[in-house]
Amino acid sequence: MNDLVRHLLFWLAGDERPGAITRINEWQWISLSPMSHVLLIGVGILAIVAAGLNFLPGAGMPLRIRVLLSSLRLVGFGLLAVMLAQVELKTRIERSSAPNIAILKDNSGSMSLKDAEGKTRLESASDFAAKLTLSIGERAHLANYTFDWKLRAESEAASSGGMTRIMNSLKELSVRESNLSAAILLTDGNDTLGDQGAAVTPILAAKGLPVYAVVFGEKDTRKMPRISVTGGAEYVRLGDDLHLRVRLSAEAFKGQVVRAQLMFAGAEKPLLPPREGIRLGEKPIDLSFVVRPDKPGRYVYRILVDGIKGAATEKLLVAEHTVDVIDQPIRVLHIDIPRHENKVLGHWLARDPVMDVASLTLLPQQGWFARGKMRHKNKGTGLPDQEEDLHQYDVIILGDIPRTYFREGDPGETRMYWLTDFVKRRGGGLATLGGRSVYAAGNYQDSALAAILPFRVERTPESQIEAKFKPQPTALGFTHPLMQLEGDFEGNRTAWFELPEINGCNRVGDIKPGATLLAVKQDEEKPMPVIACQNVGKGRVLSLSADTTWRWEMMRPAGSEEDGVPEGKDYFRIFWGNAIRYLAPDPRLEPGRPQVARQQGRAEVGQTLMLSTRLVDRVYNPLRKADLTVRVSTPSGKAYRIFPKDSRSKPGVYEYPVTVDEAGEWKVSAVNDEAEVLAEIEKAKSALKKVESSKDKFAVEEAKARLTLAQSKIAAENFKVGESLSELEEPRAKPEAMSAFTELTGGASCSPAQIQNLIEALKLDVHTQTEELTISVWNLPAVLTLFIVLFVLDCLIRKRRGLV
Repeated sequence: MNDLVRHLLFWLAGDERPGAITRINEWQWISLSPMSHVLLIGVGILAIVAAGLNFLPGAGMPLRIRVLLSSLRLVGFGLLAVMLAQVELKTRIERSSAPNIAILKDNSGSMSLKDAEGKTRLESASDFAAKLTLSIGERAHLANYTFDWKLRAESEAASSGGMTRIMNSLKELSVRESNLSAAILLTDGNDTLGDQGAAVTPILAAKGLPVYAVVFGEKDTRKMPRISVTGGAEYVRLGDDLHLRVRLSAEAFKGQVVRAQLMFAGAEKPLLPPREGIRLGEKPIDLSFVVRPDKPGRYVYRILVDGIKGAATEKLLVAEHTVDVIDQPIRVLHIDIPRHENKVLGHWLARDPVMDVASLTLLPQQGWFARGKMRHKNKGTGLPDQEEDLHQYDVIILGDIPRTYFREGDPGETRMYWLTDFVKRRGGGLATLGGRSVYAAGNYQDSALAAILPFRVERTPESQIEAKFKPQPTALGFTHPLMQLEGDFEGNRTAWFELPEINGCNRVGDIKPGATLLAVKQDEEKPMPVIACQNVGKGRVLSLSADTTWRWEMMRPAGSEEDGVPEGKDYFRIFWGNAIRYLAPDPRLEPGRPQVARQQGRAEVGQTLMLSTRLVDRVYNPLRKADLTVRVSTPSGKAYRIFPKDSRSKPGVYEYPVTVDEAGEWKVSAVNDEAEVLAEIEKAKSALKKVESSKDKFAVEEAKARLTLAQSKIAAENFKVGESLSELEEPRAKPEAMSAFTELTGGASCSPAQIQNLIEALKLDVHTQTEELTISVWNLPAVLTLFIVLFVLDCLIRKRRGLV
């Protein structure tokens, strides 16, 4: 077929680039609406009749005009048949054109590292893209993209610093672009997921899409010093110290002197005097900061290290830690008999600023003596008579209370079972002490209480040990948070060895599987547990076989001002302060007050956060199938709702994922029975408004308390989403990984200096593309135009001949 005719026909068929067509390999005519034989014969007969009318004797036209008119009519009926049958042409063509090439520029957090010939990796990648575009010129059609955790067209606005999803971006590219000849990756090869491309390689190979990677950055991470938080609580109670521990790693900068500062995020003034004169060495440096928050709320503490010269990035020299400061003391119920342990322990616990201690002492002549703020009404009978009242406390200290107490008037020992459920279900803390009427000495073997203790309770001929001794911490004990008398290991070890002796203890059995043995009595046939703990359900149990820890307080060195001898450190108060804080449950979980908890610490753009809300009733039973509504608000103002469900494996725990695709402040709220709670809040607001104008201060305070209680039923979690730092944990460039991947796709990997090699590999000058085209002939404007022209010509010729 003549090239000119071929180009003309494809131009009439609506092809945008008919001049690029070099060859037609095959074609096929098909009908979308095939005509029946009867209809086709009918149209043919009509065409013959209409053409034959021109040869009637009375037509009065020359023979050539008769033939012309007949031909026009036959062609017109043929076009009509084409349109009625909806005829299409399927053809396979070869087209010569400039190739379509996609350039994908990595815009993730690791590209901000300044280790690419004095520039950041991103700056070098941008320069390379500009040189490549200039060198290619008009020899290729370029589609420019950027990507971090998702693929974006270069024209789309996006802030840098997200996670890297190289393979996911290539998969998305293969969906967006159907006629690509090659894809060029400008990256450091650092995929946050560690994806090697096993899933996307077959897709790219099937599409015939080779990938060429240009890798920026160094393979050595020594120029990337970093600081990381190694210790810090998620919450502290108002009045407690917050201990933050960080580790500074900068072995490549040995000899430099730097400083570290602790401040609030967003503030410029440090909270504590800066740590000056920190000399870097070959080993990591551990630093600790102690600060006491003075107001409740959520605080983000920032530890900043400055003064390092020659670092590839300063982003790794800032570490943040979020802490909830909660104005709620630990509610302790201390139950014991009159003895030194009860007196000394109760005296000092009551003076701890974060504890609200209530004590009940079982009198020798029966009856109970109560001190402190009781949270249950029946203080004259010891432990609460209602299970719900028991859950008003956080920690129970059970002293030398005989088992007969639990059996009085209740052979089923209901209160003892409540005590075990207080630990298992409520998540409360239980501390049991030695004594004359506890463990085996009090016939507690085979009891519900013995089942949750960390050591076995077994009857022995001798239930008490009367000798004085010093408890010896185990290897685990020296590092356990409950046993930290001093901040450093050596100081803590010395403190335990210098403690005064205690006087006797109960004989107990072996430690149970899963429990932690913290201290033992060594001068036995085998070490006997003295201090042990274990997790039980959602709570914790601490058990001491000893009952004379009061000697640590009363026998410590008194000191002498005249001789300049300092008073011995109060390790008794430190130990029991640690113990109660360790046992205390998370105060953020309360009946009727949902919370939004997230597993991940730092929220990064592109991350899917797994959030959860736990719902319990007044006795901490899980609320199943609750009508929980979660509202999510993005920094840009978008909002949506989630309706999560709990599961059999996690009753009362409602988990829901939230993908954070924007940087900035996110808000998540959760409420059970939303309509009812909102109505309760509006009612409380109306009640407050009515009494605000009155002079009844009591009524105003009561109305405010009701409003606060109603509002507390809606949990709110605000968190800031920032750029990704997780991939900076392993920020080195990975040319080997990119080389292995690109070879599987038919491409190659190269360095930024090999730009000419890359251009040659693309083969821009020789490119033929095979396409399949479907041309709807029946619906072409050219066909309809031709049909109209034929009809007009027929009418015009007949009119000029004076025919109707």
